[in-house]
Amino acid sequence: MRVLFLGIGAEQLGVQQLSAILKRDGHQVGLAFTPSLFDDKYHLHVPVLARLFSRDRQVVEQAVAFRPDVVAFSALTMTYRWGLQVAAEVKRRTGAKVIFGGVHPSAVPEVVIADPVVDAICVGEGDVAFPAWLRALEQGDTVAAVDQIWFKRADGVVVRGKQRPFLQDLDALPVIDKGLYEDHVRIRDVYITMTGRGCPYRCTFCFNNFWARLPGQDGVAGGKYVRQRSVDHVIAELVEAKKRWKIRYVDFEDDIFTIDKVWLHEFLERYRREVGLPWMCLTHPKYVDQDIVDGLAAAGCEWVQLGIQSVDEQHRFHTMKRYEKVGDTAWAIDAFRKAGVGVKGDHILGSVGEGVASQELARAFYATHTPSRISPFWMTWLPGVDITRQALDSGNLTPEQLAGIERGDPTFFRQSSVRDPQLRRRLQSYAALFQLMPVLPAPLRRRLRPAWLDHVPVPVLDKLTMATDLVAGFASGNPEHAAYARFYLTHMARRVWPRSR
Repeated sequence: MRVLFLGIGAEQLGVQQLSAILKRDGHQVGLAFTPSLFDDKYHLHVPVLARLFSRDRQVVEQAVAFRPDVVAFSALTMTYRWGLQVAAEVKRRTGAKVIFGGVHPSAVPEVVIADPVVDAICVGEGDVAFPAWLRALEQGDTVAAVDQIWFKRADGVVVRGKQRPFLQDLDALPVIDKGLYEDHVRIRDVYITMTGRGCPYRCTFCFNNFWARLPGQDGVAGGKYVRQRSVDHVIAELVEAKKRWKIRYVDFEDDIFTIDKVWLHEFLERYRREVGLPWMCLTHPKYVDQDIVDGLAAAGCEWVQLGIQSVDEQHRFHTMKRYEKVGDTAWAIDAFRKAGVGVKGDHILGSVGEGVASQELARAFYATHTPSRISPFWMTWLPGVDITRQALDSGNLTPEQLAGIERGDPTFFRQSSVRDPQLRRRLQSYAALFQLMPVLPAPLRRRLRPAWLDHVPVPVLDKLTMATDLVAGFASGNPEHAAYARFYLTHMARRVWPRSR
């Protein structure tokens, strides 16, 4: 069959994995992609420039020209509406079946399958389910249930497949199909991959909070949720990528890269000998010690990302289900920086019940234990996770707003989740301070106070926050900033000079 994926903003590892599986099974696979410049569905939204650089019309034409039998989209809550709009037009002009998968449809399957554009959804991991549904279509079977697939019969009845256990042998999967994106992203700048799946934690704001429970919905044993590819499998992928793409940098997007110390030691030794490129990863204060810090640094790790989120231990424990102590986080930041490894720390603003006092704790903490880059962002209420239910119960979120989020209303994701204007204003000041701290000398960091910014107009403060993040990122040599800049420059040049590559 001819299967077309829709892509927006960035490459998706799940789509690359499915593409490799479908090509192995003999299907023809294509991608219709938009960089979505100046409208990244998260923070950056400049309507005038977004309209100027929009490629939505070209995406539709590219999709129609592919003559798909099936149009597939891996949807996040922020990208869901865009996918519906494009899929509707492609379906109208080609008659293709439309299937949605990914985090958003798995969180609210009833909402997504009810949309008239959508013919089917995949709930959970699609490595086995999606090819099985395609085989059923090829055989003309449009009534029998397929595990993990919900689909509409001709009479409108929704057939709901049961949930399967998680796939345990990740080595049985083919290497991800990076070539699907080679015309759209600069693969050699930062090669993104994963060595495993799953996370041992169920933080209330993260998709793992509900995703790990999916196989249990029908009483099916889910198997291990945290799974790892073999060292051989990962190294073989990277060696081949180095030959084919001449890659310069590797980004491991595992939820916690350092979770298996035995596996990690074998991997680091072989990576240093057989790959030898600078790299970065995500880790967790409870899964690092001095041995791991030294091993990562010796193997060429230049950056780690820590999800700090809050340094208010009571709030973190009771609201976020984060069980590490502040001392664990402080030790990890200091140890990595001492070893010459940059630290990017994520910090959430506007969580349920967390106010100025919690941010004061964070200000004092970051003044002493300063990451190389601090990335504050507003709490986003996502469907399916515990903290969104907490927000609804506490009045931070109305039922109407939750319904809008489940439908993918994009306006809700471009504004602060805090309803009190004075609190929102003060939190914006903290966001600017946190991003500024890494580029200032220690004495000045300790003196910074949010009151210094109280008289700065909110639009100016927003721009200051963005500018500070850019300065901090480039000053610290963060590879994400450089890759992001090259991505924008490449696609802006293509808009002006369509033949440029």
